[in-house]
Amino acid sequence: MDHLYVVHVDLQCIGYITANGRDSDSNMSYYVFNNCNIAAAAGNASVNGAYYLGRPWRQYARVVFQKTSMSSVINTKGWSIWNIGDENTAHVLFGEFGNTGAGSQGQRASFATKLSSAVSISTVLSGSYTSKGYYDASYM
Repeated sequence: MDHLYVVHVDLQCIGYITANGRDSDSNMSYYVFNNCNIAAAAGNASVNGAYYLGRPWRQYARVVFQKTSMSSVINTKGWSIWNIGDENTAHVLFGEFGNTGAGSQGQRASFATKLSSAVSISTVLSGSYTSKGYYDASYM
């Protein structure tokens, strides 16, 4: 299983923040970026729109950005295909909820989803995540 619940992102190159490789509907992989701040790393000049939130490495990619501040370095489309001719967008969940900042604005890719609520940490890590040591409470 490939679970990720992120609280901090520093961008130091041009490209994509994620490339989730979830390969089937039964695969539990889930990337959730919660309450993050996405901006160019200190001291790095960056072009507006130079970054995408992600692209689907496999057909069932599942990534959510929620309650996250996004600077103008994020492309207005938000999300990208994998490659021309191998788009991998038929079954993806590329979701966003409650994001702010210039990078959260604009016409998103047709395969992106505007969520009606945030994804909880227990959805990603199961209800017993606190007792299993799956997370560092100092980041919560």
